[in-house]
Amino acid sequence: MSEISPISSTEGSEAFPTEGLRLDSKCLPWLIPAGLVVLWWINDLSFQWASLVEYQFGWIVVMLTAYLAWERWPTRPKVDVPMPFWVCLLMSLVAMPLVASAELYKNAIARVPAAAFILSLGCGLFLAANLLLVCGRRTFRHFLFPFLFFFVAVPLPKTIWNPIVFGLQQFVTWIDVESLRLMGIAAEQSGSVITLANCQVGVDEACSGVRSLQSSVMAALFVGDLTLKSNTWKVIFFGAGISLAVAGNYLRSLYLAYSAHIGGPEQLHKVHDTAGWSVLAFTAVGLILISMIITRLERYSEAYKQKLLAERYR
Repeated sequence: MSEISPISSTEGSEAFPTEGLRLDSKCLPWLIPAGLVVLWWINDLSFQWASLVEYQFGWIVVMLTAYLAWERWPTRPKVDVPMPFWVCLLMSLVAMPLVASAELYKNAIARVPAAAFILSLGCGLFLAANLLLVCGRRTFRHFLFPFLFFFVAVPLPKTIWNPIVFGLQQFVTWIDVESLRLMGIAAEQSGSVITLANCQVGVDEACSGVRSLQSSVMAALFVGDLTLKSNTWKVIFFGAGISLAVAGNYLRSLYLAYSAHIGGPEQLHKVHDTAGWSVLAFTAVGLILISMIITRLERYSEAYKQKLLAERYR
């Protein structure tokens, strides 16, 4: 612990009103409990990633989170003030019943998404308490985005998941029916089913767009954090990614309904997989193009601000 030494508030480029701790690689052994919690957390979530189709991208999120943390490591605060011990202890005491209840439910009843979600909240509190105690608030804020980004891979409880999925199904079905009517095709909506003259087309969970929406959320958060500086532009890019996913799945389900109208159920089955891959390509290419456009807009905006400041102080 000789390398983690108190320094005065006037030492270094980062001044503090109170004494702080100089942070370097010697701090890492004190973060071993956090590493053990992460491994246990990932091991528990891996069951959900293997059993739930909607969360099979979980291991991708793990790798992206590790990259985001590694990318932030060189620019971490060199000096920080650890949080008081009692605050971190309180966070740990709040986390303990969450983890205990999730483990009891998982072992006694079933390994459901709700149990994994509650366990994730507890593990998250343990990690936050450990980082705040060893390092401090500035370091925690520095790594906050990778920490929150990992929750993209945490399964949502059915009380949250079902309203989102059913809402998307109803919305996509409604807009498909209205579009078909505008095209002169007789169509009726019955829940999440489109009734045509020759067959019925069901807008299931996959066709509702929830899976591509999850992928778009993950990609928009990751790419936006790496390529954009302003939080405003990051929010704009995030909204554009969600809109792109919804638009892509609307076009997919509309194409499937139109194919069923033309060729019946046989034609629908023929083009179903092709339409799914097409939406994936559409979303990926669209995100890349939007990222390029917004990155340029951000640069132009920054250059314009600098120009205005230069003219003001002439």
